[in-house]
Amino acid sequence: MKQRVLTSIGIGIVGIPVILFSKYIVYPLFLGLLSAIGVWELLRVFGIQKRLEISIPAYLISGLLPVFAHSFFTHGDTKGYILIVSAVLFAFLLYLAAVCVFGKEILMRKSENKGSEGKQRILEFGDIAAVFLSVTYVTVSFTSMSLTRYMTNGVYIFGLVFIAAWMCDIFAYFTGRLFGRHKLAPHLSPKKTIEGSIGGVLFASVGCILYGVIIEAATDLNASYLVLALIGLILSVVSQIGDLFASLIKREHGVKDYSQMLPGHGGVMDRFDSILAIATVLMAVCMLFPPFA
Repeated sequence: MKQRVLTSIGIGIVGIPVILFSKYIVYPLFLGLLSAIGVWELLRVFGIQKRLEISIPAYLISGLLPVFAHSFFTHGDTKGYILIVSAVLFAFLLYLAAVCVFGKEILMRKSENKGSEGKQRILEFGDIAAVFLSVTYVTVSFTSMSLTRYMTNGVYIFGLVFIAAWMCDIFAYFTGRLFGRHKLAPHLSPKKTIEGSIGGVLFASVGCILYGVIIEAATDLNASYLVLALIGLILSVVSQIGDLFASLIKREHGVKDYSQMLPGHGGVMDRFDSILAIATVLMAVCMLFPPFA
C-alpha cells in the first residue's frame, strides 16, 4: 500500500503540471511517451517485443502520432491529420503483412537448409494481428486524447475522460462492495458485480453533470447537462468494457500486470485501460454534440 501511495503521489507531481500546461507541446509529448510504453507492454505480454523488425516501427508510430496532433491542430488542419493517421496505420498493416509473408518464407528456407528453424520462431498471423491491434488501439486512443485537447473548448472537454473513468471505477467498487450480489464477469474479474457496474454508470453521469456545473460557474461557457449526462452514461459503459478487455488479455497470457513501470499500480496499460477505451468515443461524441458552448 505504501508503494502504491508513493507512486500515486509521483504520478500527481508529474501529471498535474502536464495538464496545466497542456496547451503546449509538453502534453502531446507526454501522451506520446505513454503511448509507446503502452504498446511495449502489450507486445511484451504477447511475447514479441524482441522482434525488432516489427516492434521498432510500432514504437515509432505509437510515440509520434500523438505528438504530431499538436502541430496539425495549431495550423487548423484537422482533416489532413486524420488522413495521415489513417494512411500511416494502413501502411503499417501492409508492412506487417509483408514481414509475416516473406519472413516466414526466409525462415522456412533456412530451416530446410539447416534442418532446424533456429532460435527465432516464425511469425504467425496471430502475432501480426496482435501487433496491429496493440498499435491501433493504444495509439488512436492516446492520439484522441491529444486531439480532444485542441478542439473548441477542449481545455474543459478533455477532463471528462478522467472524470468518467475514475468516477465509474471508484463508485463501481464501493457500490459493488455495498450492494453487489450478481457477478458481472466472474471468469475475468471475480470481484466485479452487476450492481457495481450500474452504480459506476450512474455516478459517472452525476460526476460529468457536476463537472459541467463547475465549468459553467467558473467560466462564461454554457453547459449542456443532457449531453454531459449522456457522455457519462456512454463513457462509463465503454470504460468497463475496456477494463474487462484488458483483463481478458492478461488472463489469456497468464500475467498479473502489464509491467512494473508504476510500482504498486502495474503498468501504463493497467492504469489507463479504461481511459484508452473511452478517449476516442469522447472525441467523436463531442465533435457531434459539444457539451460546452
